[in-house]
Amino acid sequence: MTAGTIGPAAIWVSIGLGLVAAITGRRRWLAYAVLSSSIAVAVLVFALLAGDFSLDYVARTTSLATPWPYRLAALWGGMDGSMLFYAAATLGIALVGLRSPVGVRVGAATGVALMAVTIFFANPFLVPDLPAVDGSGLLAILQHPAMIYHPPLLYLGLVALVVPFGHTVDLTLGSLGRAEWRSLTRRWLYLSWTVLTIGMAAGANWAYVELGWGGFWAWDPVENTALMPWLAATIWLHSSRLEEGRGRAMRWNVLFAGMPFAMSVMGVYLTRSGATGSIHSFAEDPVVGRILLAAAGLVALLIAILAAGSERGESWGLPTLDRDGWLAVNSGLLTAALLFVAAGSAYPAFASLFLGQALLVDSAFFTSTMLPIAVLIALSLALSLTGARWRTYVALLAVSAAVVLVVVGARRGVPLAVAAFASSILAVVVLARTRPRGRRFSAYLAHIGMAVVLIAVAGSSFGDDFEGSMRPGDEVEVGGHTVTLREVTTGEADRFIFVRATFDVDGKTLTPEIRAYEEQSTPVAEPALMSTIVDDVVVAVSLLFPDGETVAVSVFVRPLVWWVWVGAGLIALAGLVALFSRSGAAAMLHRPATTERPPVGTTTDSASR
Repeated sequence: MTAGTIGPAAIWVSIGLGLVAAITGRRRWLAYAVLSSSIAVAVLVFALLAGDFSLDYVARTTSLATPWPYRLAALWGGMDGSMLFYAAATLGIALVGLRSPVGVRVGAATGVALMAVTIFFANPFLVPDLPAVDGSGLLAILQHPAMIYHPPLLYLGLVALVVPFGHTVDLTLGSLGRAEWRSLTRRWLYLSWTVLTIGMAAGANWAYVELGWGGFWAWDPVENTALMPWLAATIWLHSSRLEEGRGRAMRWNVLFAGMPFAMSVMGVYLTRSGATGSIHSFAEDPVVGRILLAAAGLVALLIAILAAGSERGESWGLPTLDRDGWLAVNSGLLTAALLFVAAGSAYPAFASLFLGQALLVDSAFFTSTMLPIAVLIALSLALSLTGARWRTYVALLAVSAAVVLVVVGARRGVPLAVAAFASSILAVVVLARTRPRGRRFSAYLAHIGMAVVLIAVAGSSFGDDFEGSMRPGDEVEVGGHTVTLREVTTGEADRFIFVRATFDVDGKTLTPEIRAYEEQSTPVAEPALMSTIVDDVVVAVSLLFPDGETVAVSVFVRPLVWWVWVGAGLIALAGLVALFSRSGAAAMLHRPATTERPPVGTTTDSASR
């Protein structure tokens, strides 16, 4: 038997077993479905590693010259393989995280739906009439070490969101008490939130060091695919404290416990709609995109119905700037950010599907709409941690802001830099005075990390650029750095030919290249980077002129970018601290919920309020 017969058979068996699990609610059948879907993934992995070019997908994403790590990465490097991986991972995560009959039904039904989309519209086991002798290989821009770990991280973060969604359905059907639901939901949202943080940082770093455009976030649909559920999860992690403390925002919390999953499905649709203008066009298919759009709409509608039918919670009364007030402010600001990101990301696909127009939303839309929100978020980062004592810290906030204004002056990004720096100083002071532990400590750590990221984002806008042609011996001054072109050489490696330019930057050698891979016709740039805690210098070459010595050069100087990765690391560390505080990961393996809700007045019901 061949991969072209074993793979589809395993998918069909997985669909059948998953349907049984969805009907009966028994985890045993879901486990069988996971096993079968794992066999399908294993068959495709073996075909990719072995170079089985009898499969069309293998021929399109690998070649004889492709190193084995990138053959493995081809599993998620194209539409068909990534859909199979996504569907199988959803079934696997559902098996681990959903244990009640209701949860098993939700997870199994979701996995079966994705498996059905895979076999009907994105089958990676199709066999062409004429098998290929060699393949075209994974796109050159994807042959980077980050391709091995960045997409799986994002997929893990996205598929983990099916668990909070399943628990929320379980809650509204009366199988879970609210205290137990909050505990389970919080743990899985922390897991997803942390993994998405790491995945987004890895992707931003990849784009920064590989594309040679001087930036790390372009508001690309694939970037926003991770950002939207991350924002939705962050909203719940803030607003759930309101319910935990005084029983407030209960319907809101039901809505935003399931909304991250809806955002993840919509994000997967956006990156596969064929209308977003994404640089990740290797994974686009309009038919699959429309199916995922319908799924996202159904999930969002179901979540809205569940929220509308849930308990309302305590009324707010007069608004005050105590802990709950600041939590509400943060939730509102994050909701505004989510709405703008979702609207800007979805509009091109909406225009293509319903208006027949090919439109793109420029990054200027996102920066112009998100900058005021980011400034307000930066201001509230520390104040939301001070609670009723916020008045005692306003003077420190004002002094910190004045210091930044004096240092940076009236330049681009100043409001964000001022607000973020002031909040970071204030948060560190409050942290040192209160010395919190557990989840409370993780909240301080996350807020400080976010302030550091915002400072770095603002700082990077103060950079300087150079674009032009240079010959050996030419020298330019860019952002206070002296960049000298020493020589231009050409050569041939095992899999590509290259043009290498050797630059001297403040006494250090940088060697960016232009590479042309044998199996692909389009050359790719390989920039060179010099990074310090003060600023980064990115040097890229994009063209060799006919004289063999002159090259087209781009130089980008970006202050404080190093701190983006530091801030992201602090945020991820905060998620890990929260995830393993107190009951730790054991809460994620909680015993199955009882089928009946405890009566009003019992200990469990009182705790939930």
